[in-house]
Amino acid sequence: MGRLAVALKSSGDTTWPWSETGNGAEHVFRATYPAIYDHFMQFEAALRKRQDQGRFWWELRACAYWDLIESPKIVYQDITWRPQFCLDTAGMLSNNTTYFLPKGDRWLAAVLNSPAAWWMAWRTAVHGKDEALRFFKVFVEQFPIPNPTERMRSGVERCVDRLGEIVHSGQDTCRQLLDWLRVEYEIAKPSLKLQSPIDLDSDGFVAEVKKVRGKKKPLTAAGLMALREEYVRLIEPARKLAAEAVKLEHETSDLVNAAYGLTADEVALLWQTAPPRMPIAAARGSRASCQGDDTA
Repeated sequence: MGRLAVALKSSGDTTWPWSETGNGAEHVFRATYPAIYDHFMQFEAALRKRQDQGRFWWELRACAYWDLIESPKIVYQDITWRPQFCLDTAGMLSNNTTYFLPKGDRWLAAVLNSPAAWWMAWRTAVHGKDEALRFFKVFVEQFPIPNPTERMRSGVERCVDRLGEIVHSGQDTCRQLLDWLRVEYEIAKPSLKLQSPIDLDSDGFVAEVKKVRGKKKPLTAAGLMALREEYVRLIEPARKLAAEAVKLEHETSDLVNAAYGLTADEVALLWQTAPPRMPIAAARGSRASCQGDDTA
C-alpha cells in the first residue's frame, strides 16, 4: 500500500481560511483541519527549519506550476529499469525522483512506453548503475515522436483506454482478494506471488496460500473448497483480462511501429537486437509485428 500524502499549498498560491489571519493563522488551521494539524505537530520542529516552506510552517513553498501538476500529465522516473511513463489524469503528486510532461496525450504515452521507444532509449540515453537508464531533461525533450494518422491515433487511444480499465480492474481484484485472505485465512503479510495472483493457476494459488499459512495452520476441506471457488470467481476473470491486455499492447506496438515507418524487416531486426526488459514479448508465430503502410 502506498503512503497518503498531504499537500497544503502556500497561501501565496491559494486562499485558505487562515491565509489572511496573521498571528491567528495557526489557531484557524487547527480548528479547520484538526487531524492534519495533530499529524503535522509531530514534525513541527523539522517543518519550521525548512527553507522551502510557504507563508506558514505547515505549508509548501510557492509554486508557479500547480495548475500543470493538477492537470492531466505523463509522469516518468529519472532513473528507470523499464519504460514506465504513467498517464495521470487525477492530479497526483510525486517526489523529486520523478518528472512529468504537461500533456495528457495518450498517443505520446503509448509511444514512450513502446518496444520501439525502449529500443531507441537503450541506445541513446545515459546508462546508470545496474543497467538503469537516466531520462535526463535534454534526452526526453529531444526524443523522436512520430506523427500518427487519425486511424493510428484513434486505434492507440482505444487500446490505452481499455488497458486503463483492465489495470484498474486488476488492482481492484487484488485488493478484494488480499482483504479476503486476511480475514478468512489470517494472511496479513501476503507473499509477492499472492500480490500478483493472476500469474498463478488454481493449484499454484492454493499451494501459495498453504505455504504462507505454514504447517501449523493446515487447510480444512472447506477451506480448500473456498479457495478454489474464490479463484474461479475473482482470479479467472482477471486472467482473461490480462490476456486481452497482452493483445492490446501488441496492437498498440504495431501502430507505433507503423507511425515510425518501420518495415517488417526493420521490426524483425528490432526484436533480434532487443535490449533487456522490453515492455512486451515478441509476438509468437511471426517474424515481425508491423501494420505496414497506412494510407488513411
